[in-house]
Amino acid sequence: MDGPIPMPDPRSLGLREVHLTTPLSETAVRSLQAGDLVYLTGPVYTARDGVYTYTLKEGHDPPLDLRSFSNVTLQSSPAGVEVAPGVFRISSLQATAGFRYAQYMDAFIARFGVRAVVGKGGMAPEVYRTIFARHGAVYLSTLGYGLGAIYGRAVQRVVAVHWVQELGISEALWLLEVKDLGPLLVEGDAQGRSFFEGVNQEINAHLESLYQGLKPPILRRLGEEQDFRRELFT
Repeated sequence: MDGPIPMPDPRSLGLREVHLTTPLSETAVRSLQAGDLVYLTGPVYTARDGVYTYTLKEGHDPPLDLRSFSNVTLQSSPAGVEVAPGVFRISSLQATAGFRYAQYMDAFIARFGVRAVVGKGGMAPEVYRTIFARHGAVYLSTLGYGLGAIYGRAVQRVVAVHWVQELGISEALWLLEVKDLGPLLVEGDAQGRSFFEGVNQEINAHLESLYQGLKPPILRRLGEEQDFRRELFT
């Protein structure tokens, strides 16, 4: 097939599609349910290792009021370049694995009034139940690998890039304007529910039946397994 592979209509998969404008209202965030597909339009900003450490551990204040700019943050290192002094262009916007940053979520969400964290793959369900639910925030996961260019197309403008000298361009604080950034899966909602946890429970409930009647493993020495309890999704 020539050209990009078309995305399936989320409604055909039984998923609810929601388009939201940032900054997000409390009502909008609390209405989201685990499994919804979200598209974001408006201001967002990036924060990952460098920004978390620089603000939370080293005590530096951002050069602007992040609460007034946006309450949506991306755990992303944009593939961007400075094409002219102070002018940046982004070609790709790929998220980083969210579980790496669970330790920062409570303090970061509280300090900057975050209502949505965009990352990749999600965090442990307990993080949603104990931290995200308490703050009324959601975790939005990007979908699949290799979609960085698609998410990058949603960037309409790079508002500013701060702390390039201090953190490097990949770890810097990027302020962005996006249009229909998505699809983003509501992996953890404001009630503390995890989409992946629910799906894994459904898979595990039927896993034993799939092993019934199987012949003894031929490649056991290479890791072939016949005990379904060793194959559970967690």
